[in-house]
Amino acid sequence: MSVSGLCSVCGNAQAQFTCDRCGAVVCQEHYDAATGFCTECAAEVRRGRGETDGPR
Repeated sequence: MSVSGLCSVCGNAQAQFTCDRCGAVVCQEHYDAATGFCTECAAEVRRGRGETDGPR
């Protein structure tokens, strides 16, 4: 499947990937290759497991 259009997260970069969770088309910067999710879904999943998005 071909992905086209602008990233659903930043709206600036060319979309290259589709999130396996929500279906959003996103650029490389907003795609989490480890999960196959956009960075927003990946963050939600991590929070649901009690993980943090990084150092506080």
